[in-house]
Amino acid sequence: MSVLSIQDFIVKYYIDPIVYDTGYNPVNTLTWGILLGISLFGLLKLLEKLKIIVDQRFILATVPYILVGSALRVMEDAEIFTPPLSYLFVTPLIYFIVFAGCVSVLLMLTWLHSAGRMDDIKPAFGYIGVFWTVLCLFSLLWSQDILFVWMPFVVLGIATLSTAVIYAIARGLRVHFLLDKLNAFIIWAHLFDASSTFIGADYMGYVEKHVLSAFLTNLSGTALVMYPLKVGVIIPVLFFIDSYLDENDNLKNLTKLVILVLGLAPGTRNVLRITLGV
Repeated sequence: MSVLSIQDFIVKYYIDPIVYDTGYNPVNTLTWGILLGISLFGLLKLLEKLKIIVDQRFILATVPYILVGSALRVMEDAEIFTPPLSYLFVTPLIYFIVFAGCVSVLLMLTWLHSAGRMDDIKPAFGYIGVFWTVLCLFSLLWSQDILFVWMPFVVLGIATLSTAVIYAIARGLRVHFLLDKLNAFIIWAHLFDASSTFIGADYMGYVEKHVLSAFLTNLSGTALVMYPLKVGVIIPVLFFIDSYLDENDNLKNLTKLVILVLGLAPGTRNVLRITLGV
C-alpha cells in the first residue's frame, strides 16, 4: 500500500468524519473501541498510582463531567465554535478533552491531599464538575432558544418507567445483580439514550449516526429497536462484569463507569439538541 493510499484511507475513515461531522463508520468504530480499551487500562493504572478508589461515590462525582462533554458537544452542533477549534468538540476528540480536564482536576486535588490540605478529594472533584457543567449549560442556553421544553421531561419519564419495569421484573425473579443501584443507573442511562434516539429519529427528523444502531433502525423502520438492542447488550455485559471482574473492584467499577458514559453522554446530547432545536 502506497503512502498516498494510506493517506486517503486515514482521511476517508478518520479525518472526514470529524471535519464534516458525518458520524461513524465500521473502521473508525472499531478503532475507537480498541483505543477505549487501551485507555481504560491506562486510566486504571493512573488511578492506582494516585491511590484513588473507584467506588460509587467516585462514579457519582464523575457524572457532572459526562454532562460537560454532552453540553460542549451540543455547543459544537450549534456552531458556537468555529473551525478548526470546533473539530476538538466532535466525537471522539471531545472525550479526550473532557478526560484531560478530569485528570487535571484529579492531579490538582491529589496534590492538595498529599500536602495535607484536603482529607477527601471526591466531594471537591464532584463540586468542580458541577460548576463546570453549570458554566457550560449557562453558555449554551444563553446563546440558544428553548424550542421544545417538553423534551427532557418526556425522555426522563420514558427512561425511568422502562427502568422501573426491568427493576420490578428483576426483583420478582430475584435477579440480584440487576437490583444493584449502580447497575440500575447504568440501565437507566442507556434507556435514556434509547428514548432520546427514538423520539429524535422517529418524530423529530434526526438521524442515528452509530453504525449498528443506524443499520437496525433502517432495517426495522423505527428507532424503537434501540430498546431491545440496549437491554440485550447492557444486561449481559453487566452480568459478565459482576461475575468475572469481581476480584478487582477498581477495574469492575471503572468498566461500569465507561459503560455509563456510553449511555448517558449521547442521551444527554440528544435531549439538549432536540430541546434547543439544534
